[in-house]
Amino acid sequence: MQTKRQYFAIACCIVLPLLYGCATTNYGDNQFRLSMASSGKDVMWVPTKVEMADQMLALAQVRPGDRVYDLGSGDGVIPIEAAKKYQVRAVGIEYNPDLVKLSQRNAERAKVQNLVTFKQGDIFVEDFSQATVLTLYLGENVNTRLMPTILKMQAGTRVVSNTFRMEGWIPDQEVRISNGEMAYFWIVPSNIDGSWQWNGPPGLGDLRLVIRQKKQFFDGTLYQGNKRVADFEDGRIRGSDLEFAFAYQKMNYVFKGRVNGASMTGNLNNNPSLVVSGKR
Repeated sequence: MQTKRQYFAIACCIVLPLLYGCATTNYGDNQFRLSMASSGKDVMWVPTKVEMADQMLALAQVRPGDRVYDLGSGDGVIPIEAAKKYQVRAVGIEYNPDLVKLSQRNAERAKVQNLVTFKQGDIFVEDFSQATVLTLYLGENVNTRLMPTILKMQAGTRVVSNTFRMEGWIPDQEVRISNGEMAYFWIVPSNIDGSWQWNGPPGLGDLRLVIRQKKQFFDGTLYQGNKRVADFEDGRIRGSDLEFAFAYQKMNYVFKGRVNGASMTGNLNNNPSLVVSGKR
């Protein structure tokens, strides 16, 4: 009977050559040799599979007019796939200048150099606020460090991460692709935290709504004057669209609406005659 030590030795004999093969494979071209786990500023380089790039872009529902930004763009596969499949403009930000040049050559080989830009820079310094789609393959710690900046982006920005989450921000969607890798998807929510004065139908128009926001979820309290008249939990905001349910004067209501800066508009119980507007 083989011992555990023998099984371990056999496993090492199988796995180590595979790892060595990955480490010695050239993922670059004849001008730049690129190996698996090459060191970078904040993370090691690991190739993004084309299958995963396509799944990430599909999850983000890339459409005409989008601007795709890929942070830590490596050899450029995600911006290049975005340009090839969706004909959108894409930008990669990469710290390693050799990877930037490799990405530019890869874009030329794919004949999308007119749609794709690769910038050498630090993702914690460069401005990516113009993105409508943001893609990441960076590690959970780096994602979490970026999170405050991402949450200040335009509401509705779609964010997709390969493999890694962001601590404290629950994904809006998770997808496992055929090879077992995970993609995580978020939509940047509007900032609705604070006090809103409602104007609406009789009996519901003179209420003050106080929201306590937690990323895309929120709790709230309704006041009439200084009197607390209703509390609710588990409100949800998706980009600029929000929804929450509450009970008031023995009636149940569901508010669905949209936020635009300091204004809120919507209706109650899907009834167009029960229109509610609000000001921060």
